[in-house]
Amino acid sequence: MHVLDIRTGNEVGSFETGDKPHDNVCTDGGRYLWNMSIGEVHTPFDDPAMDFTKGDRRITVVDTRTFDVVRVIDMRERLDAAGLEKFSDALRPAVFSPDESRPYFQVSFFNGFLEYDVAEDRITRVKTLPKNPDTTENRTKWVNDSRHHGISMNPSGERLCVAGTMDDYATIVNRETLEEGPLVPSGKPYWATVNGDGSHCVISESADDRVSAIDFTTTGEKVASIPFGDHPQRIRLGHVPRAWAASGR
Repeated sequence: MHVLDIRTGNEVGSFETGDKPHDNVCTDGGRYLWNMSIGEVHTPFDDPAMDFTKGDRRITVVDTRTFDVVRVIDMRERLDAAGLEKFSDALRPAVFSPDESRPYFQVSFFNGFLEYDVAEDRITRVKTLPKNPDTTENRTKWVNDSRHHGISMNPSGERLCVAGTMDDYATIVNRETLEEGPLVPSGKPYWATVNGDGSHCVISESADDRVSAIDFTTTGEKVASIPFGDHPQRIRLGHVPRAWAASGR
């Protein structure tokens, strides 16, 4: 990973990760950065027995003041300890609980997500979400080893929003009970984030070239959808001066 000064663009540091670093999440007010690596996703060796060919995959935790690695978490060991030997340890999107004690993360080929306890250093719960009967079970046909890819949480930490990428839906999940709400039809949703006031989950529908909003309440309904460019994928919340919109920029 390379660290750039946002004002000058100059590189100010770097650190080593697992193979194919993928997602970054900051904790402790930005003091620490958690990087998840996914390994090789463009190979045809997608059978669980060939998982070892996918490379070195792990979580790398870095001190953002010094860029020193302070912790490495080999999720393969944690998965095996939880009896999940057939699960991939390729870490996809992740989101932390408000107190940052538990990240919820997706892994390659799995329709659902896992809960990890940071202090206890173990996987505590696994949530399996429904499969779309129209989705092929041929893993080589899933985009970049994904099945579900995209997860966010409302600010209170009561609900998760999950993008069921290859199953063509999104859903709101109660974090306490892990019960899912209605499956909202979506065109290959590939990322999930939260809107400004935390009331809605925003997903990118990559197959339909749209970005849509889903109510975080128990209704879990899609309330808005707007056309976007070709294959929207990662989406982030940003702020621009109001005058920019007024001037048509």
